[in-house]
Amino acid sequence: MKRIYVFSVLIFLLFAESLCAQKVWSGNIKDSVSGKAVSFASLKIIDQDQHILQTKISNEDGSFLIPVNEDVTNLQLLIVSSEFGSKTVSIKADQTNVGTLFLNRETSIKEVLINAKKPLIRSKIDGLVYDIKSDPESRAKNMFEMMRKLPYLSIDANENILFKGNPNFKILINGKETQLLNTNAKEVLKSIAASTIQNIEIITNPSSKYDAEGASGVINIITTKKMNDGYNASVNFGTRFPKQEQNLGFSLNAKHKKLGISVYGGGFLRNNPQIDYHNHQNTVSSRLQQDGRTSNKGSGGYFNANISYEIDSLQLLNVQLGSNISNSKSQDLLDSYFYQQNVLSENNNSNNHSESKGKGFETSANYQIGFKHDKSQLLTLSYKFNSYDYDIMAISDIQNLIHLVSDRIDQHNANRNSEHTLQIDFVKNIEKIALETGVKAILRKNSSDYTSVPENVNNSDKFFNRQNIYGAYISAKFSLLNWNFQTGVRAESTATDVNFTATNTGVDQNYFNFIPNISIGKTWKENHSISVGFSQRIKRPGIIRLNPFVNQSNPYFEISGNPYLKSVVNNDIMTSYSYNKKVNLNVGLSYSFSNKIDLKVSTYNPMTNITKTTFENSGNASRLGLDYYFNYPVTKKLNLSINGNSAFFFINGKVNDVHVENNLFTYYIYLSASYQFENSWTVSSNMEINSKMPAGLQSTTNAFTGSLFSISKSVLAHKLSFSAFINNPFNTYRKAVTETFGDTFGQNNYIRDYYRSFGFNITYKFGRLKDEIKTPQRKINNTDLAN
Repeated sequence: MKRIYVFSVLIFLLFAESLCAQKVWSGNIKDSVSGKAVSFASLKIIDQDQHILQTKISNEDGSFLIPVNEDVTNLQLLIVSSEFGSKTVSIKADQTNVGTLFLNRETSIKEVLINAKKPLIRSKIDGLVYDIKSDPESRAKNMFEMMRKLPYLSIDANENILFKGNPNFKILINGKETQLLNTNAKEVLKSIAASTIQNIEIITNPSSKYDAEGASGVINIITTKKMNDGYNASVNFGTRFPKQEQNLGFSLNAKHKKLGISVYGGGFLRNNPQIDYHNHQNTVSSRLQQDGRTSNKGSGGYFNANISYEIDSLQLLNVQLGSNISNSKSQDLLDSYFYQQNVLSENNNSNNHSESKGKGFETSANYQIGFKHDKSQLLTLSYKFNSYDYDIMAISDIQNLIHLVSDRIDQHNANRNSEHTLQIDFVKNIEKIALETGVKAILRKNSSDYTSVPENVNNSDKFFNRQNIYGAYISAKFSLLNWNFQTGVRAESTATDVNFTATNTGVDQNYFNFIPNISIGKTWKENHSISVGFSQRIKRPGIIRLNPFVNQSNPYFEISGNPYLKSVVNNDIMTSYSYNKKVNLNVGLSYSFSNKIDLKVSTYNPMTNITKTTFENSGNASRLGLDYYFNYPVTKKLNLSINGNSAFFFINGKVNDVHVENNLFTYYIYLSASYQFENSWTVSSNMEINSKMPAGLQSTTNAFTGSLFSISKSVLAHKLSFSAFINNPFNTYRKAVTETFGDTFGQNNYIRDYYRSFGFNITYKFGRLKDEIKTPQRKINNTDLAN
């Protein structure tokens, strides 16, 4: 990897030197009335024969940099915006800074809009942007359901979101990390109506400004849109049954002069009826059969407020507050039959009751400073604090029906997590290169006070984990010979101190990571683009994987974390091609690999007849995958799309010094069709095909298919939307199977869960929104943990 980094640096130096062979046009685009920046306008350089030589898009602040060959003269700059129409500017041969260009807002832009529908995808050097507002299915779905059809994303059998087949990635809202998406992302996304979202940024190759954690990438959900003084708001409600789920969400964006406020929140209720599950395990001399019934219910809520104040044209203050709560209860009845040499030796009946409660709080402040002499220069000072408390209580009553004895185990696990983050970021354009640099410190403290009664189960202690992370980065973006480059490096030092009170033992880990990153992209003929890139990412174990607390609710199985786990470095090589006009096509090929990855390891003890599961840095994993997305508007009313991936997984490692391999070919296909009627009715259908998937070093999950049919109606100028749906009408239940294998045992666990469901959603939007609330361009995002 060091050779790859050195090669990347040499490429950067050679290209930076070659920039002298070009001149660069720079400038800013603004609204002639309000003076606000015009973001993401299309920029085209046209020669005297009306040939398009170069295509760019203005930045979020309206600025642009366009490289042009020195020997080309008589050029024009064509600016196209969906809000302001078009404008053509002639550029002098010796001119490099075109200054500020003002656009007039137009009431009719039919001359500018070539296609009746906006492209759903816009390519970027480090990923792509998906236009949720332009997708007709967004009116009938929540954000979690929309994730199924977004490029590079999929959802597995347990409703875990996967990014290029990997559950380790980061989700941001409006460029900011929120704690609630770290602790309960699925429930939060289900309470957000997709129709209230503007865009989704899918960042496949995050630059060095992002924390090194997040093996697959970053998803940024953009909720705000443009507004002058005024407000807009939305309220949405959704429900489904027979698995009872209710989701409520709201959002508010308001601006008055220099003050901007953005608020969102929601809540959920869950009441899942009793379902059956079965577990079978076989060894050379024994057999275990378990039949269980389980039910659960829970609730939760979240709230987040973001307040921005423009002190003056050069200073911006931003404050964020957020909180979330959750609780759940479950009841589990389990009958166990243990056979030795085909003779029933144990027959246990267990009644398990568990409760969990979580609460979190976060606050942050960002102070952004601009500079009069250089508009490209920004300095941002940031601070963030967040905490999360999570308590689990479990009671297990176990009766041995053969020996007529009973036992009871009471377990309690109190987790306390807090962290302070300090960050400084600096942005500046130097000649033709856009530079970003910064430093960051994360001071984290986790603890777990776990007890079991009776004490003889040897499962009581107090666990402390202190972790300090210090990082620095530098990143550069520039253009050369009509190619775009983004490269940089991030250095992170991690110090971890783990202590156990009862045994007076400790674990100290100190390590340093040097993380390179490079992306190269090119756009031609306006609609075609390609990119290649390489990056390294870090996966640090979170408190769930580190916590040594042993879950003994099942008398034949023990599950625990491992405080001795080490971080894992993931390497990712990727390339992609996009075509975005009437048809949207995106194809990405990537190869990622990690060594000494922390995977679940299960071992069977024939002396106790107990299977123990924990995590160990004992495996290697790699994925060679093809991700694809295709959208075709057959007519103005009928739209078809397909999202999917195909991949080879190669996983190997050692379990009890025995070599184990779990290699598998996988695929995921999500087909969508929607039809829009004249009177604002929309009908859609979806089909999902998921192959058998690896679930770690020793486990796999079975294949499954699914379907969805929905109908939606918008009234009051699309302010009020209704939708109804049916999921999987042809199957009442789904059998979810997990198979686990070891050198001395084989295990089959399956759950018969409700699959068919009905439901409806209601969304109401009101207010007026014309310009986005101003927020700092640099904020704290702690993307360094994985559980």
